[in-house]
Amino acid sequence: MPAKIKQSLWALVFAFASLFTLGLADNIRGTLFPEILNQFQVSNTLGSWLFAASSGAAFIAGITSTSYLRRYTISSLLFSGVLLLAVGLAVMGFSVNFSWLIAGSLFLGLGIGYMGVAQNLLVAESAEGKSRAKALSGLHGMYGLASFMAPMLAATTTEAFGKWSGAFYVVAIVSVLFLIVQLMISPNPKFTVHKPADTEGCISKQRVSKKALAMVSCFFGFYVVAEILISSRLALYMRTYYQMDLVHSAQYVTLFFLFMLIGRVSFAFIHLPFSLKSQLNGFLIGTLLLIVMGLLIHPFFLALSGLTMAPYYPLCVSYISEISQGLSRTFLSIAMSFQSLAVVAMHLGVGYMTDHYGLAFAFGVGILALIISVLCLSLHPQKLTV
Repeated sequence: MPAKIKQSLWALVFAFASLFTLGLADNIRGTLFPEILNQFQVSNTLGSWLFAASSGAAFIAGITSTSYLRRYTISSLLFSGVLLLAVGLAVMGFSVNFSWLIAGSLFLGLGIGYMGVAQNLLVAESAEGKSRAKALSGLHGMYGLASFMAPMLAATTTEAFGKWSGAFYVVAIVSVLFLIVQLMISPNPKFTVHKPADTEGCISKQRVSKKALAMVSCFFGFYVVAEILISSRLALYMRTYYQMDLVHSAQYVTLFFLFMLIGRVSFAFIHLPFSLKSQLNGFLIGTLLLIVMGLLIHPFFLALSGLTMAPYYPLCVSYISEISQGLSRTFLSIAMSFQSLAVVAMHLGVGYMTDHYGLAFAFGVGILALIISVLCLSLHPQKLTV
């Protein structure tokens, strides 16, 4: 007989714990990317499919999650996501060739996609107003903590196991432990299947503005492009241009995630006297400046950009929930799906540009993505239905 805890508490505990697991799984790959390229002797263009495959699968998961939630509960969506994550990690760990690694990435991406939707909805629907923004900052603070630990975990397990696959085994075990705990503890009352008419009322009878949906998806998705570009390629950048080894390049990635952790934890307690939209624009512009300084002056500024990136994602989820109201599930699931699609294009484009023009040039994709995010955030329609 599983133990029972209050539904709102269950939502927060399992959203936080699952995002910690996701953060480990998502961010060990960037540190290990140079090792994987070396072992399988593949180019940057082909190697980019390690990330593109998972992002493409996450796109499919995001698109299908809306239909899933019309038939099943949000807690089962979370469980399915973690199960797929564990399978993907295990397959990647056992990979004997690059094709196996891509197959594992597909399962990993499906898990990340389902988990991302479930986690953000669990918190967004369990809190209101200012408490929602703080809860989301705390939630993504857990991602920051996991991201901070991931490079160290990748480097340590590689040395301990003698090969990079050890990190995937360890995180797969963590995922399985999460599944066991979720089976042992259930929410009270249990989650029910979402029915749009129950929560959206008359809004559900109106058509969503395609322009609003596109621009919201863009200022959400293109920011993620910039964040993942830095987190997944910073180690390779340091090894390419500064001839660092695995341990020292991992330290720069760790520093990036340390700043991100500090930023997200801080904003779980700090309330700025500005509108959410103004804060989001400020963080985008600050990140843009730091990336340019990192490329032109010193790579420390690339790591420091984690500080200005940190609050954007949770505040953006809160902002979308605030402006979309009863349509939040539609806007968040579509925005996360677009995010995955944009990240696929980024990984493939950056891989190609790295092989032909150099990684420093490819970082321009992140700069362009941030400029698009600023424009879409500033100009999106205030009315989301037509």
